[in-house]
Amino acid sequence: MKKILFLATLLISVFCFSSCSKDDEAIEVNQLEGVWGMTAVNGYYYYEGEKISYNENFNPFEPTDDCEKITIEKTDGNKYTVTHYEYYSGTWRQYDSENFYLEGNNMIPESMEGVDVSSAKILEASSDKLVIETTGADEDGNFYDKYTYTRMAE
Repeated sequence: MKKILFLATLLISVFCFSSCSKDDEAIEVNQLEGVWGMTAVNGYYYYEGEKISYNENFNPFEPTDDCEKITIEKTDGNKYTVTHYEYYSGTWRQYDSENFYLEGNNMIPESMEGVDVSSAKILEASSDKLVIETTGADEDGNFYDKYTYTRMAE
């Protein structure tokens, strides 16, 4: 009987510890809204069977033509709008806008039309830093992107 009780206690302990992972950590949802300048993007993609890795850094406070920023606005409940901007010819220009629902750390697009990303997850959201990870696949294979942003004045 003691062995059964010990094994039951051990199994419950293992289950409790294994259910708490970094993926389950709550993000600070109230920190999402605002203007975010991209400071880094890294990842990989496949092109003609070859894996191509990249790691780029940016300074959104002294932007060049490759810089990007986003604005995130809460529209209703757990629904948000992300507006994308690129820096081009000396000014920030909007080039895309999309709606998503937040389920835990996962960003679920409102519409899957034109979406090749199979998952988008917020890894970190604080008062000054936002990190988003995306994965997916296209005709050449899998891809992975990790975007790091810093908060900017509006």
